Amino acid sequence: MDTIRIKSCFSQDVTVIANDFLDRFLPEANGDFLKIYLCLLRTAGKRSDSFSLSGIADRLNCTEKDVLRALRYWEKEHVVSLVTAEDGTITEVSFTSYCSPDRDAAPSVTKSSQITSERMAELGESEDIRELFFIAQQYLGRPLTRSEMQKICFFYDNLRFSADLIDYLIDYCVSRGKNSFHYMEKVAISWKEQGITTVHEARVSVGSYHREYYDILKALGINNHHPVEAEIRLMKKWLEKYGFSMDIIREACTRTLMGTGKPTLNYVDSILSRWYQAGVRTADDIREQDAAHAAKPAKAATHVSFADFDQRTYDYRELESKLAGQS
Repeated sequence: MDTIRIKSCFSQDVTVIANDFLDRFLPEANGDFLKIYLCLLRTAGKRSDSFSLSGIADRLNCTEKDVLRALRYWEKEHVVSLVTAEDGTITEVSFTSYCSPDRDAAPSVTKSSQITSERMAELGESEDIRELFFIAQQYLGRPLTRSEMQKICFFYDNLRFSADLIDYLIDYCVSRGKNSFHYMEKVAISWKEQGITTVHEARVSVGSYHREYYDILKALGINNHHPVEAEIRLMKKWLEKYGFSMDIIREACTRTLMGTGKPTLNYVDSILSRWYQAGVRTADDIREQDAAHAAKPAKAATHVSFADFDQRTYDYRELESKLAGQS
């Protein structure tokens, strides 16, 4: 295969890796992609002006396709830029300023590093931030690193996300098995670009209520069951169209079980639809509805007794004489 030109950003024969690169990509990137990137950096450090896919593949005991996939991945992350010929083959690889410790941020890199230590200290006095640190640690099951705390401050201070939206962001990512704050940051920036400012808008955007579906089924006592399309449509309506919180939906599930003794989603739907039409949005609204219902006078029950019918009178002596004449 033809050789590929490689442009280095090194000023001396060393291989430099910025700490921000390590913070961002070590938790998330494929291990082979990292090895290939490091090998390319080392190749550039030799003052070589070219390399071949086969050479890198042989050196790392992988395939040329692996090398190509790695190059495409790093291009997507704006770590390298690629020049291709008309037939699509790569002819040149240029490193971005990621390989220099005094670099400016690459176009896709967020400005979270602009949060100074002084600003971090100020935000640390905020009750919202302290609570978010605590919540994040509960989700992750471990203490936060300083870099992770900085990301949370970035969501709050730079992206102007509310504490509730940041809580949902972390919950959403962790529930999908994505515990990396690098991943969370990418999701957060995507939401910002979409103009998302509320938890409801975020839910609509991701189009996934996976965790909520199972929480609803669990509230009905249904476990180890994957919801079918008809069930998903109902639950999505409650969450998206009605905009009900999980607390409201759980209350409807509880009333369903108490009223029917059966885990019936259609019965839950009848309760939630009635509440929605009545303008119920909070637990206080439900209590008001209950109080108004209890205040209505109960309809008098209708009792039917023997005395309610017209009574006949009989001449028992006349009846006896008639019976005697018939005998």
